[in-house]
Amino acid sequence: MDSRKQRKILFINMALAALIISAMLFAIEVSGASGGSTIKDVDNGMELYSRVYKRVLESYVEPTNAWELSKNGVDGILKKLDPYSSFFDPRDFKQLNDETRGQFGGIGIEIGMHRNYPCVMAYPMNGPALKAGMRTGDLISEVEGKSTLGMDLNDVVSMLRGKEGAKVHIKIKRGNHPVFDLTLTREIIPLSNVAYAGIIKDDIGYIKLNRFNQEASKEMDAAIDKLKTAKAKGIILDIRNNPGGLLTEAQRVSNKFLPKKSVIVYTKGRAPEDSLTFTAEESPKVNSDMHLVVLVNRGSASASEIVAGAIQDHDRGVIIGETTFGKGSVQTVFDDLPEGTGLKLTTAHYYTPSSRLIHKERKLEELRMVATSDEEREMTNDSENSPAQNDSLKNGPKFYTDAKRIVFGGGGITPDIIVQEKQVGNIVSQLFAQSIFFDFAVYFNERHPNLTETFTVTDEMVNEFKAYSDTCSFFEYEIPGKASLDKFRKSLKEDNYNGDIVKMIDKLEKSVADKRNEDFFSHKDTIKRILKREIASAKFGAEERTITSKDWDVQLQKAIEVLHNEQMYHTLLSPGMQTGIKHD
Repeated sequence: MDSRKQRKILFINMALAALIISAMLFAIEVSGASGGSTIKDVDNGMELYSRVYKRVLESYVEPTNAWELSKNGVDGILKKLDPYSSFFDPRDFKQLNDETRGQFGGIGIEIGMHRNYPCVMAYPMNGPALKAGMRTGDLISEVEGKSTLGMDLNDVVSMLRGKEGAKVHIKIKRGNHPVFDLTLTREIIPLSNVAYAGIIKDDIGYIKLNRFNQEASKEMDAAIDKLKTAKAKGIILDIRNNPGGLLTEAQRVSNKFLPKKSVIVYTKGRAPEDSLTFTAEESPKVNSDMHLVVLVNRGSASASEIVAGAIQDHDRGVIIGETTFGKGSVQTVFDDLPEGTGLKLTTAHYYTPSSRLIHKERKLEELRMVATSDEEREMTNDSENSPAQNDSLKNGPKFYTDAKRIVFGGGGITPDIIVQEKQVGNIVSQLFAQSIFFDFAVYFNERHPNLTETFTVTDEMVNEFKAYSDTCSFFEYEIPGKASLDKFRKSLKEDNYNGDIVKMIDKLEKSVADKRNEDFFSHKDTIKRILKREIASAKFGAEERTITSKDWDVQLQKAIEVLHNEQMYHTLLSPGMQTGIKHD
Protein backbone atom coordinates (compact mmCIF):
# COMPACT_ATOMS: atom_id res chain seq x y z
CA MET A 1 0.00 0.00 0.00
CA ASP A 2 1.26 3.51 -0.82
CA SER A 3 2.79 5.12 2.28
CA ARG A 4 0.26 7.93 2.05
CA LYS A 5 -2.64 5.53 2.30
CA GLN A 6 -4.35 5.41 5.64
CA ARG A 7 -6.82 2.99 7.09
CA LYS A 8 -9.89 5.15 7.71
CA ILE A 9 -13.00 4.34 9.61
CA LEU A 10 -16.17 6.25 8.85
CA PHE A 11 -17.68 6.99 12.18
CA ILE A 12 -21.22 8.23 12.89
CA ASN A 13 -21.91 9.08 16.51
CA MET A 14 -21.84 11.83 19.14
CA ALA A 15 -18.79 13.64 20.51
CA LEU A 16 -19.70 13.46 24.19
CA ALA A 17 -17.20 11.20 25.96
CA ALA A 18 -19.71 8.70 27.33
CA LEU A 19 -21.10 8.23 23.84
CA ILE A 20 -17.74 8.15 22.12
CA ILE A 21 -16.74 5.14 24.21
CA SER A 22 -19.86 3.30 23.01
CA ALA A 23 -19.50 4.49 19.41
CA MET A 24 -19.42 2.16 16.43
CA LEU A 25 -17.05 2.51 13.46
CA PHE A 26 -17.42 1.94 9.73
CA ALA A 27 -14.06 0.75 8.34
CA ILE A 28 -12.93 1.54 4.81
CA GLU A 29 -9.50 1.91 3.18
CA VAL A 30 -9.00 5.13 1.26
CA SER A 31 -6.12 7.26 0.04
CA GLY A 32 -4.62 10.07 2.09
CA ALA A 33 -6.71 13.18 2.75
CA SER A 34 -6.80 15.73 -0.06
CA GLY A 35 -5.66 19.21 0.90
CA GLY A 36 -7.13 22.62 0.35
CA SER A 37 -4.05 24.47 1.67
CA THR A 38 -0.72 24.86 -0.12
CA ILE A 39 2.36 22.91 0.92
CA LYS A 40 3.92 26.19 2.05
CA ASP A 41 0.93 26.88 4.37
CA VAL A 42 1.20 23.39 5.88
CA ASP A 43 4.98 23.59 6.30
CA ASN A 44 4.77 27.01 7.95
CA GLY A 45 2.09 25.77 10.33
CA MET A 46 4.10 22.69 11.31
CA GLU A 47 7.22 24.81 11.78
CA LEU A 48 5.32 27.24 14.01
CA TYR A 49 3.84 24.45 16.14
CA SER A 50 7.18 22.66 16.40
CA ARG A 51 9.07 25.76 17.51
CA VAL A 52 6.49 26.79 20.12
CA TYR A 53 6.30 23.21 21.44
CA LYS A 54 10.09 22.96 21.76
CA ARG A 55 10.41 26.40 23.32
CA VAL A 56 7.79 25.66 25.98
CA LEU A 57 9.45 22.35 26.88
CA GLU A 58 12.88 23.94 27.18
CA SER A 59 12.20 27.40 28.60
CA TYR A 60 8.92 27.57 30.50
CA VAL A 61 9.44 28.50 34.16
CA GLU A 62 7.99 25.20 35.40
CA PRO A 63 8.75 21.72 34.03
CA THR A 64 6.08 20.57 31.57
CA ASN A 65 4.92 17.10 30.61
CA ALA A 66 5.66 16.49 26.93
CA TRP A 67 2.70 14.16 26.44
CA GLU A 68 0.21 16.50 28.11
CA LEU A 69 1.55 19.44 26.13
CA SER A 70 1.17 17.50 22.87
CA LYS A 71 -2.34 16.36 23.73
CA ASN A 72 -3.42 19.86 24.73
CA GLY A 73 -2.03 21.20 21.47
CA VAL A 74 -4.02 18.66 19.44
CA ASP A 75 -7.15 19.39 21.48
CA GLY A 76 -6.64 23.11 20.83
CA ILE A 77 -6.50 22.52 17.07
CA LEU A 78 -9.65 20.41 17.08
CA LYS A 79 -11.55 22.74 19.40
CA LYS A 80 -11.75 25.31 16.63
CA LEU A 81 -13.41 22.85 14.24
CA ASP A 82 -16.66 21.26 15.43
CA PRO A 83 -17.75 19.35 18.56
CA TYR A 84 -17.59 16.01 16.72
CA SER A 85 -13.86 16.14 15.89
CA SER A 86 -11.74 14.85 18.75
CA PHE A 87 -8.58 13.07 19.84
CA PHE A 88 -8.52 9.70 21.63
CA ASP A 89 -5.84 8.78 24.12
CA PRO A 90 -4.82 5.07 24.11
CA ARG A 91 -7.28 4.14 26.87
CA ASP A 92 -10.31 5.70 25.21
CA PHE A 93 -9.31 4.48 21.76
CA LYS A 94 -9.08 0.90 23.01
CA GLN A 95 -12.50 1.18 24.65
CA LEU A 96 -13.88 2.63 21.44
CA ASN A 97 -12.60 -0.31 19.42
CA ASP A 98 -13.94 -2.78 21.99
CA GLU A 99 -17.41 -1.25 21.74
CA THR A 100 -17.21 -1.17 17.96
CA ARG A 101 -16.62 -4.89 17.74
CA GLY A 102 -19.60 -5.44 20.00
CA GLN A 103 -17.69 -7.56 22.49
CA PHE A 104 -14.81 -7.32 24.94
CA GLY A 105 -13.17 -9.12 27.83
CA GLY A 106 -14.98 -8.06 30.98
CA ILE A 107 -17.26 -9.04 33.83
CA GLY A 108 -20.64 -8.13 32.36
CA ILE A 109 -21.92 -5.03 34.14
CA GLU A 110 -23.09 -1.56 33.18
CA ILE A 111 -21.58 0.99 35.55
CA GLY A 112 -21.96 4.68 36.27
CA MET A 113 -20.72 7.00 38.99
CA HIS A 114 -23.11 7.07 41.95
CA ARG A 115 -22.34 8.71 45.29
CA ASN A 116 -18.72 9.09 44.08
CA TYR A 117 -18.27 5.35 43.48
CA PRO A 118 -18.67 3.25 40.32
CA CYS A 119 -22.03 1.56 40.69
CA VAL A 120 -23.80 -1.32 38.94
CA MET A 121 -26.58 0.68 37.27
CA ALA A 122 -28.52 -2.15 35.62
CA TYR A 123 -29.24 -5.83 36.11
CA PRO A 124 -25.96 -7.65 35.29
CA MET A 125 -25.59 -9.37 31.92
CA ASN A 126 -25.14 -13.12 31.73
CA GLY A 127 -21.50 -13.21 32.73
CA PRO A 128 -19.03 -13.36 35.63
CA ALA A 129 -20.72 -10.61 37.67
CA LEU A 130 -24.14 -12.28 37.56
CA LYS A 131 -22.64 -15.68 38.38
CA ALA A 132 -20.87 -14.13 41.36
CA GLY A 133 -24.15 -12.69 42.66
CA MET A 134 -23.53 -9.01 41.90
CA ARG A 135 -26.68 -6.88 41.89
CA THR A 136 -28.00 -3.57 40.69
CA GLY A 137 -26.83 -0.90 43.13
CA ASP A 138 -23.60 -2.62 44.18
CA LEU A 139 -20.79 -0.07 44.63
CA ILE A 140 -17.30 -1.12 43.52
CA SER A 141 -15.05 0.39 46.16
CA GLU A 142 -11.75 -1.12 45.00
CA VAL A 143 -10.27 -2.69 41.86
CA GLU A 144 -6.97 -4.53 42.22
CA GLY A 145 -6.34 -2.86 45.56
CA LYS A 146 -6.95 0.68 44.29
CA SER A 147 -9.72 2.78 45.78
CA THR A 148 -12.28 3.88 43.21
CA LEU A 149 -13.64 6.77 45.27
CA GLY A 150 -13.89 9.71 42.88
CA MET A 151 -12.02 7.85 40.16
CA ASP A 152 -12.66 8.72 36.51
CA LEU A 153 -15.27 6.27 35.21
CA ASN A 154 -13.28 5.42 32.09
CA ASP A 155 -10.31 4.48 34.28
CA VAL A 156 -12.54 2.07 36.19
CA VAL A 157 -13.83 0.56 32.93
CA SER A 158 -10.26 0.12 31.72
CA MET A 159 -9.30 -1.69 34.94
CA LEU A 160 -12.32 -4.00 34.85
CA ARG A 161 -11.82 -4.99 31.22
CA GLY A 162 -8.99 -7.20 30.09
CA LYS A 163 -8.00 -10.46 28.47
CA GLU A 164 -10.52 -13.31 28.49
CA GLY A 165 -9.62 -15.78 31.26
CA ALA A 166 -7.68 -13.23 33.32
CA LYS A 167 -8.83 -12.59 36.87
CA VAL A 168 -9.80 -9.25 38.41
CA HIS A 169 -10.10 -8.60 42.16
CA ILE A 170 -12.70 -6.13 43.42
CA LYS A 171 -14.34 -5.02 46.65
CA ILE A 172 -18.11 -4.49 46.88
CA LYS A 173 -20.14 -2.15 49.11
CA ARG A 174 -23.77 -3.25 49.34
CA GLY A 175 -26.16 -1.27 51.51
CA ASN A 176 -25.32 -1.58 55.20
CA HIS A 177 -23.50 -4.89 54.75
CA PRO A 178 -19.75 -5.16 55.39
CA VAL A 179 -17.55 -4.63 52.35
CA PHE A 180 -16.73 -7.98 50.72
CA ASP A 181 -14.21 -9.26 48.18
CA LEU A 182 -14.90 -10.85 44.81
CA THR A 183 -12.48 -12.44 42.38
CA LEU A 184 -13.94 -12.68 38.90
CA THR A 185 -12.60 -14.37 35.78
CA ARG A 186 -13.14 -12.20 32.73
CA GLU A 187 -15.18 -13.57 29.85
CA ILE A 188 -16.02 -12.28 26.38
CA ILE A 189 -19.00 -9.99 26.95
CA PRO A 190 -21.28 -9.36 23.97
CA LEU A 191 -22.67 -5.83 23.77
CA SER A 192 -26.23 -6.44 22.62
CA ASN A 193 -27.92 -4.14 20.15
CA VAL A 194 -31.46 -5.48 20.51
CA ALA A 195 -32.65 -4.93 24.07
CA TYR A 196 -36.10 -6.46 23.56
CA ALA A 197 -38.04 -8.31 20.87
CA GLY A 198 -41.52 -9.71 21.34
CA ILE A 199 -45.25 -9.21 20.95
CA ILE A 200 -46.14 -5.98 22.73
CA LYS A 201 -49.91 -6.17 22.28
CA ASP A 202 -52.28 -8.44 20.31
CA ASP A 203 -50.49 -9.09 16.99
CA ILE A 204 -48.06 -6.14 17.17
CA GLY A 205 -44.36 -6.96 17.36
CA TYR A 206 -41.88 -4.66 19.06
CA ILE A 207 -38.10 -4.38 18.67
CA LYS A 208 -36.02 -2.09 20.88
CA LEU A 209 -32.72 -1.33 19.12
CA ASN A 210 -30.21 0.46 21.36
CA ARG A 211 -27.12 0.79 19.14
CA PHE A 212 -25.56 -0.10 15.80
CA ASN A 213 -22.40 -2.14 16.39
CA GLN A 214 -21.10 -4.94 14.16
CA GLU A 215 -23.76 -7.40 15.30
CA ALA A 216 -26.81 -5.12 14.88
CA SER A 217 -27.95 -6.58 11.56
CA LYS A 218 -27.64 -10.19 12.77
CA GLU A 219 -29.54 -9.39 15.96
CA MET A 220 -32.25 -7.69 13.94
CA ASP A 221 -32.58 -10.83 11.80
CA ALA A 222 -33.11 -12.92 14.92
CA ALA A 223 -35.61 -10.41 16.33
CA ILE A 224 -37.63 -10.30 13.11
CA ASP A 225 -37.65 -14.10 12.89
CA LYS A 226 -38.97 -14.23 16.44
CA LEU A 227 -41.82 -11.85 15.57
CA LYS A 228 -42.67 -13.78 12.41
CA THR A 229 -42.85 -17.01 14.40
CA ALA A 230 -45.21 -15.25 16.81
CA LYS A 231 -47.43 -14.30 13.80
CA ALA A 232 -46.91 -10.55 14.17
CA LYS A 233 -48.86 -8.52 11.62
CA GLY A 234 -47.11 -5.23 12.29
CA ILE A 235 -43.75 -4.13 13.70
CA ILE A 236 -42.71 -1.23 15.94
CA LEU A 237 -38.99 -0.45 15.64
CA ASP A 238 -37.99 1.63 18.65
CA ILE A 239 -34.78 3.62 18.09
CA ARG A 240 -35.46 6.27 20.72
CA ASN A 241 -32.27 7.28 22.54
CA ASN A 242 -30.19 5.28 20.08
CA PRO A 243 -27.14 7.53 19.57
CA GLY A 244 -25.94 5.79 16.41
CA GLY A 245 -23.09 3.54 15.37
CA LEU A 246 -21.84 1.85 12.22
CA LEU A 247 -23.02 3.38 8.98
CA THR A 248 -22.94 -0.06 7.33
CA GLU A 249 -25.21 -1.42 10.05
CA ALA A 250 -27.66 1.45 9.55
CA GLN A 251 -27.60 0.48 5.87
CA ARG A 252 -28.30 -3.19 6.65
CA VAL A 253 -31.00 -2.48 9.23
CA SER A 254 -32.78 -0.19 6.74
CA ASN A 255 -32.45 -2.96 4.12
CA LYS A 256 -34.57 -5.26 6.34
CA PHE A 257 -37.57 -3.15 5.30
CA LEU A 258 -36.61 -1.60 1.93
CA PRO A 259 -36.49 -3.11 -1.57
CA LYS A 260 -33.18 -4.07 -3.16
CA LYS A 261 -31.31 -1.14 -4.79
CA SER A 262 -33.21 1.49 -2.75
CA VAL A 263 -30.97 4.43 -1.85
CA ILE A 264 -30.56 4.54 1.92
CA VAL A 265 -28.12 7.40 2.41
CA TYR A 266 -25.37 9.24 0.57
CA THR A 267 -22.43 11.31 1.78
CA LYS A 268 -20.66 14.39 0.40
CA GLY A 269 -17.17 15.48 1.43
CA ARG A 270 -14.18 17.39 0.07
CA ALA A 271 -12.35 14.23 -0.91
CA PRO A 272 -13.82 11.91 -3.58
CA GLU A 273 -13.54 8.92 -1.25
CA ASP A 274 -15.80 10.71 1.25
CA SER A 275 -18.65 11.02 -1.28
CA LEU A 276 -20.44 7.68 -1.33
CA THR A 277 -23.91 6.26 -1.94
CA PHE A 278 -25.26 3.39 0.19
CA THR A 279 -28.11 1.28 -1.18
CA ALA A 280 -30.11 -1.79 -0.14
CA GLU A 281 -28.03 -4.72 -1.34
CA GLU A 282 -30.53 -7.52 -0.68
CA SER A 283 -34.24 -8.20 -0.85
CA PRO A 284 -36.05 -7.01 2.30
CA LYS A 285 -36.48 -9.42 5.18
CA VAL A 286 -39.88 -7.87 6.00
CA ASN A 287 -42.36 -7.61 3.13
CA SER A 288 -44.15 -4.32 2.50
CA ASP A 289 -47.51 -5.85 3.49
CA MET A 290 -46.29 -5.95 7.12
CA HIS A 291 -46.89 -2.44 8.44
CA LEU A 292 -44.10 -0.60 10.20
CA VAL A 293 -43.86 2.20 12.76
CA VAL A 294 -40.52 3.69 13.80
CA LEU A 295 -40.32 5.43 17.19
CA VAL A 296 -37.83 8.31 17.52
CA ASN A 297 -37.07 11.13 19.93
CA ARG A 298 -34.47 13.81 20.65
CA GLY A 299 -31.98 11.12 21.63
CA SER A 300 -32.22 9.38 18.23
CA ALA A 301 -29.08 10.44 16.41
CA SER A 302 -26.79 9.73 13.52
CA ALA A 303 -27.23 6.11 12.32
CA SER A 304 -30.72 6.13 13.88
CA GLU A 305 -31.58 9.16 11.77
CA ILE A 306 -30.29 7.39 8.66
CA VAL A 307 -32.75 4.53 9.29
CA ALA A 308 -35.67 6.85 10.11
CA GLY A 309 -34.90 9.08 7.11
CA ALA A 310 -34.71 6.17 4.67
CA ILE A 311 -37.95 4.62 5.95
CA GLN A 312 -39.73 7.99 5.74
CA ASP A 313 -38.39 9.05 2.34
CA HIS A 314 -39.42 5.72 0.79
CA ASP A 315 -42.85 5.82 2.53
CA ARG A 316 -42.17 2.39 4.01
CA GLY A 317 -43.49 3.15 7.48
CA VAL A 318 -44.84 5.82 9.82
CA ILE A 319 -42.41 7.76 12.02
CA ILE A 320 -43.80 8.67 15.47
CA GLY A 321 -42.34 10.58 18.42
CA GLU A 322 -40.23 13.72 18.59
CA THR A 323 -37.93 15.42 16.10
CA THR A 324 -34.57 13.65 16.17
CA PHE A 325 -31.27 15.10 17.30
CA GLY A 326 -30.01 16.32 13.94
CA LYS A 327 -26.52 14.90 13.46
CA GLY A 328 -25.93 14.70 9.74
CA SER A 329 -22.14 14.79 9.69
CA VAL A 330 -19.75 11.91 9.10
CA GLN A 331 -16.51 11.49 10.97
CA THR A 332 -13.41 9.61 9.85
CA VAL A 333 -11.28 7.97 12.53
CA PHE A 334 -7.57 7.68 11.74
CA ASP A 335 -5.99 4.80 13.62
CA ASP A 336 -2.38 5.21 12.41
CA LEU A 337 -1.32 7.68 15.09
CA PRO A 338 1.53 6.86 17.53
CA GLU A 339 1.19 5.12 20.87
CA GLY A 340 -2.25 3.64 20.15
CA THR A 341 -3.97 7.03 19.89
CA GLY A 342 -6.67 7.97 17.40
CA LEU A 343 -8.06 11.03 15.64
CA LYS A 344 -11.73 11.54 14.75
CA LEU A 345 -12.34 14.22 12.14
CA THR A 346 -15.51 15.44 10.43
CA THR A 347 -15.01 14.72 6.71
CA ALA A 348 -18.49 14.71 5.17
CA HIS A 349 -22.22 15.33 5.58
CA TYR A 350 -24.84 12.71 4.86
CA TYR A 351 -28.14 13.14 3.06
CA THR A 352 -31.37 11.13 3.15
CA PRO A 353 -32.72 9.59 -0.10
CA SER A 354 -34.83 12.72 -0.77
CA SER A 355 -31.61 14.79 -0.54
CA ARG A 356 -32.37 16.19 2.91
CA LEU A 357 -29.45 17.45 4.99
CA ILE A 358 -30.75 17.02 8.54
CA HIS A 359 -27.64 18.34 10.29
CA LYS A 360 -28.01 20.96 13.03
CA GLU A 361 -24.94 22.85 14.20
CA ARG A 362 -24.49 22.50 17.95
CA LYS A 363 -22.11 23.42 20.71
CA LEU A 364 -20.38 20.73 22.74
CA GLU A 365 -22.57 21.26 25.82
CA GLU A 366 -25.70 20.67 23.71
CA LEU A 367 -24.49 17.18 22.90
CA ARG A 368 -25.11 16.15 26.49
CA MET A 369 -28.78 15.87 25.63
CA VAL A 370 -28.21 12.84 23.40
CA ALA A 371 -26.43 11.06 26.24
CA THR A 372 -29.52 11.42 28.39
CA SER A 373 -31.97 8.54 28.71
CA ASP A 374 -35.62 8.85 27.82
CA GLU A 375 -36.54 8.65 31.51
CA GLU A 376 -34.11 11.48 32.35
CA ARG A 377 -35.57 13.71 29.64
CA GLU A 378 -39.10 12.84 30.74
CA MET A 379 -38.21 13.73 34.32
CA THR A 380 -36.53 17.03 33.43
CA ASN A 381 -38.94 19.94 33.17
CA ASP A 382 -36.63 22.09 31.07
CA SER A 383 -38.53 24.60 28.97
CA GLU A 384 -35.44 25.66 27.04
CA ASN A 385 -34.89 22.13 25.73
CA SER A 386 -38.52 21.06 25.66
CA PRO A 387 -39.78 18.99 22.76
CA ALA A 388 -41.88 21.91 21.59
CA GLN A 389 -38.70 23.88 20.88
CA ASN A 390 -37.38 21.10 18.68
CA ASP A 391 -40.40 19.82 16.79
CA SER A 392 -41.23 22.49 14.25
CA LEU A 393 -39.00 22.33 11.16
CA LYS A 394 -41.65 23.57 8.76
CA ASN A 395 -39.63 26.70 8.02
CA GLY A 396 -36.78 24.52 6.79
CA PRO A 397 -36.13 23.40 3.20
CA LYS A 398 -38.99 21.39 1.69
CA PHE A 399 -38.44 17.97 0.11
CA TYR A 400 -40.65 15.17 -1.21
CA THR A 401 -40.81 11.44 -0.51
CA ASP A 402 -41.34 8.78 -3.19
CA ALA A 403 -45.10 9.20 -2.75
CA LYS A 404 -44.77 13.01 -2.93
CA ARG A 405 -45.36 13.55 0.78
CA ILE A 406 -43.82 16.74 2.12
CA VAL A 407 -40.82 16.41 4.45
CA PHE A 408 -38.40 19.01 5.78
CA GLY A 409 -34.65 19.36 6.18
CA GLY A 410 -32.60 21.54 8.45
CA GLY A 411 -32.34 19.89 11.84
CA GLY A 412 -33.33 16.28 12.44
CA ILE A 413 -36.07 13.99 11.16
CA THR A 414 -39.55 15.39 11.87
CA PRO A 415 -41.93 12.51 12.69
CA ASP A 416 -45.11 11.98 10.69
CA ILE A 417 -46.92 12.25 14.02
CA ILE A 418 -45.38 14.30 16.83
CA VAL A 419 -46.09 12.84 20.26
CA GLN A 420 -44.31 14.60 23.10
CA GLU A 421 -43.18 12.78 26.21
CA LYS A 422 -45.24 13.71 29.25
CA GLN A 423 -43.60 16.03 31.74
CA VAL A 424 -43.77 15.36 35.46
CA GLY A 425 -44.10 17.48 38.58
CA ASN A 426 -41.29 19.36 40.27
CA ILE A 427 -40.76 16.94 43.15
CA VAL A 428 -40.85 13.87 40.89
CA SER A 429 -38.27 15.48 38.63
CA GLN A 430 -35.98 16.16 41.58
CA LEU A 431 -36.41 12.69 43.08
CA PHE A 432 -35.39 11.19 39.76
CA ALA A 433 -32.53 13.61 39.06
CA GLN A 434 -31.02 12.90 42.49
CA SER A 435 -31.34 9.11 41.98
CA ILE A 436 -33.73 8.62 44.90
CA PHE A 437 -35.98 6.30 42.86
CA PHE A 438 -32.92 4.21 41.98
CA ASP A 439 -31.67 4.14 45.57
CA PHE A 440 -35.07 3.12 46.89
CA ALA A 441 -35.41 0.35 44.27
CA VAL A 442 -32.09 -1.11 45.41
CA TYR A 443 -33.13 -0.74 49.07
CA PHE A 444 -36.56 -2.26 48.47
CA ASN A 445 -35.24 -5.25 46.53
CA GLU A 446 -32.68 -5.91 49.27
CA ARG A 447 -35.52 -6.13 51.79
CA HIS A 448 -37.78 -8.21 49.52
CA PRO A 449 -35.59 -10.95 48.00
CA ASN A 450 -38.60 -13.08 46.97
CA LEU A 451 -40.28 -10.36 44.92
CA THR A 452 -41.85 -11.62 41.66
CA GLU A 453 -42.58 -9.86 38.36
CA THR A 454 -46.28 -9.66 39.21
CA PHE A 455 -45.81 -7.33 42.18
CA THR A 456 -48.04 -4.28 42.52
CA VAL A 457 -46.99 -0.89 43.92
CA THR A 458 -49.38 -0.23 46.81
CA ASP A 459 -50.16 2.96 48.75
CA GLU A 460 -48.14 1.46 51.58
CA MET A 461 -45.08 1.25 49.29
CA VAL A 462 -45.60 4.87 48.25
CA ASN A 463 -45.67 5.89 51.92
CA GLU A 464 -42.51 3.87 52.51
CA PHE A 465 -40.85 5.67 49.60
CA LYS A 466 -41.99 9.02 51.02
CA ALA A 467 -40.44 8.21 54.40
CA TYR A 468 -37.26 7.04 52.66
CA SER A 469 -36.93 10.29 50.69
CA ASP A 470 -37.68 12.40 53.78
CA THR A 471 -34.84 10.80 55.74
CA CYS A 472 -32.39 10.39 52.86
CA SER A 473 -29.34 12.57 53.39
CA PHE A 474 -28.69 12.69 49.63
CA PHE A 475 -32.02 14.33 48.75
CA GLU A 476 -32.22 18.11 48.73
CA TYR A 477 -35.64 19.44 47.82
CA GLU A 478 -35.59 22.72 45.95
CA ILE A 479 -38.71 24.78 45.39
CA PRO A 480 -39.61 25.80 41.82
CA GLY A 481 -37.81 28.98 40.78
CA LYS A 482 -35.39 28.88 43.72
CA ALA A 483 -32.44 30.06 41.62
CA SER A 484 -34.38 33.13 40.48
CA LEU A 485 -35.57 33.77 44.03
CA ASP A 486 -32.02 33.57 45.39
CA LYS A 487 -30.84 35.98 42.72
CA PHE A 488 -33.65 38.41 43.58
CA ARG A 489 -32.86 38.17 47.29
CA LYS A 490 -29.17 38.84 46.62
CA SER A 491 -30.00 41.91 44.51
CA LEU A 492 -32.20 43.32 47.24
CA LYS A 493 -29.48 42.92 49.84
CA GLU A 494 -26.84 44.47 47.58
CA ASP A 495 -29.10 47.48 46.96
CA ASN A 496 -29.83 47.85 50.71
CA TYR A 497 -33.56 47.38 50.42
CA ASN A 498 -35.73 47.27 53.53
CA GLY A 499 -35.06 44.12 55.54
CA ASP A 500 -38.80 43.48 55.75
CA ILE A 501 -38.90 42.76 52.01
CA VAL A 502 -36.16 40.17 52.35
CA LYS A 503 -38.06 38.60 55.26
CA MET A 504 -41.17 38.43 53.12
CA ILE A 505 -39.23 36.54 50.44
CA ASP A 506 -37.86 34.16 53.08
CA LYS A 507 -41.40 33.57 54.31
CA LEU A 508 -42.62 32.96 50.75
CA GLU A 509 -39.86 30.42 50.17
CA LYS A 510 -40.70 28.58 53.39
CA SER A 511 -44.39 28.59 52.48
CA VAL A 512 -43.66 26.98 49.11
CA ALA A 513 -41.27 24.47 50.71
CA ASP A 514 -43.99 23.49 53.17
CA LYS A 515 -46.04 22.38 50.16
CA ARG A 516 -43.57 19.53 49.60
CA ASN A 517 -45.90 16.85 51.00
CA GLU A 518 -48.80 18.18 48.97
CA ASP A 519 -46.61 18.21 45.87
CA PHE A 520 -45.55 14.61 46.51
CA PHE A 521 -49.00 13.09 46.97
CA SER A 522 -50.54 15.06 44.10
CA HIS A 523 -48.26 13.00 41.83
CA LYS A 524 -48.90 9.66 43.55
CA ASP A 525 -49.97 7.84 40.37
CA THR A 526 -46.84 8.96 38.52
CA ILE A 527 -44.68 7.94 41.48
CA LYS A 528 -46.32 4.51 41.50
CA ARG A 529 -45.50 3.98 37.82
CA ILE A 530 -41.89 5.02 38.25
CA LEU A 531 -41.45 2.85 41.33
CA LYS A 532 -42.84 -0.13 39.42
CA ARG A 533 -40.42 0.44 36.56
CA GLU A 534 -37.34 1.10 38.70
CA ILE A 535 -37.91 -1.80 41.08
CA ALA A 536 -38.72 -4.22 38.26
CA SER A 537 -35.75 -3.27 36.09
CA ALA A 538 -33.32 -3.34 39.03
CA LYS A 539 -34.58 -6.79 40.03
CA PHE A 540 -35.33 -8.46 36.69
CA GLY A 541 -33.56 -6.51 33.93
CA ALA A 542 -34.21 -4.38 30.84
CA GLU A 543 -36.97 -6.57 29.37
CA GLU A 544 -39.10 -6.14 32.46
CA ARG A 545 -38.51 -2.39 32.24
CA THR A 546 -40.07 -2.40 28.77
CA ILE A 547 -43.04 -4.48 29.89
CA THR A 548 -43.80 -2.34 32.94
CA SER A 549 -43.52 0.92 30.95
CA LYS A 550 -45.59 0.08 27.89
CA ASP A 551 -49.04 1.01 29.20
CA TRP A 552 -48.08 4.61 30.02
CA ASP A 553 -45.62 5.17 27.17
CA VAL A 554 -47.69 7.62 25.10
CA GLN A 555 -45.49 7.32 22.02
CA LEU A 556 -45.65 3.54 22.07
CA GLN A 557 -49.41 3.60 22.61
CA LYS A 558 -49.80 5.90 19.58
CA ALA A 559 -47.74 3.48 17.49
CA ILE A 560 -50.02 0.60 18.51
CA GLU A 561 -53.08 2.69 17.66
CA VAL A 562 -51.75 3.49 14.17
CA LEU A 563 -50.90 -0.14 13.43
CA HIS A 564 -54.38 -1.20 14.52
CA ASN A 565 -56.00 1.38 12.25
CA GLU A 566 -55.50 0.42 8.60
CA GLN A 567 -57.11 3.59 7.25
CA MET A 568 -55.04 5.90 9.44
CA TYR A 569 -51.83 4.09 8.50
CA HIS A 570 -52.41 4.43 4.75
CA THR A 571 -53.65 8.02 5.04
CA LEU A 572 -50.44 9.07 6.79
CA LEU A 573 -48.41 7.61 3.91
CA SER A 574 -50.59 8.96 1.09
CA PRO A 575 -49.46 11.58 -1.50
CA GLY A 576 -49.67 15.20 -0.34
CA MET A 577 -49.49 14.42 3.36
CA GLN A 578 -47.07 16.49 5.44
CA THR A 579 -44.95 15.40 8.37
CA GLY A 580 -45.28 16.96 11.81
CA ILE A 581 -48.92 16.21 12.65
CA LYS A 582 -49.23 17.01 16.35
CA HIS A 583 -50.94 14.49 18.61
CA ASP A 584 -52.79 15.95 21.59
